[in-house]
Amino acid sequence: MTQIAATILLYLGALSLTGATLWLFLYANQTIPEQTDTRSLWVFIVVVLPFLMLIYFGLAILISDTISDGGAWLTADDNELTFSEYLVLAVSYVGLSGWLWLRWRKLRRRLSS
Repeated sequence: MTQIAATILLYLGALSLTGATLWLFLYANQTIPEQTDTRSLWVFIVVVLPFLMLIYFGLAILISDTISDGGAWLTADDNELTFSEYLVLAVSYVGLSGWLWLRWRKLRRRLSS
């Protein structure tokens, strides 16, 4: 049961780090009013978000595999992700994309007023 709790905490940590980094990038983007167009939103959703998820969730998956193996070094136990890992990544991507869209929409309303 402790391995499951550690895995859940790792994924929640990766999700919060991804959200915090996205918020930081979006806040920096808000300081440039000309950069709040639709293209910047798509760049965030298609380029920045998957890159951050690759880094943070990739490390979480490697650490989770190392904990489950009881190894001393970061190693992946197999070449494919499990269904639950795919589900976590898909739900996180959709949720963070929606969160980005809502923040962008709120920013657009505030700048147009």
